[in-house]
Amino acid sequence: MSNWSRDLLGVDSLSEVSESATISTSTLVLNVTASNIFYVSLNSAITTFTISGAPTGSSALTLIFTADGTPRSVTWGSAVTWSAATAPTLTSTANKRDVFSFLTLNGGVNWLGFTGGQNY
Repeated sequence: MSNWSRDLLGVDSLSEVSESATISTSTLVLNVTASNIFYVSLNSAITTFTISGAPTGSSALTLIFTADGTPRSVTWGSAVTWSAATAPTLTSTANKRDVFSFLTLNGGVNWLGFTGGQNY
């Protein structure tokens, strides 16, 4: 959850909450009521990807995968839309990271997926 605050000079600041999420039985669930930055060890293919807990209106999150050295795939599901309708190919080099951001404008019904960086 993002926390907005205003310092003594009246300047807004934003703090972000991060957590590790795990893949369980090829399922990854990211709950945005708990966090908005998720670190995931990509140690299994993901056949069910779900983002839950989105508030009414808009919300965003960042997902950071760390590869384990084996090529993996993610079935993003129909709620996630990627640019040009093409999901990214995931990095498989051990200990390298891929960063993805997701934005919803309709309370989590649909999510726009963005690649922030890969193989770093």
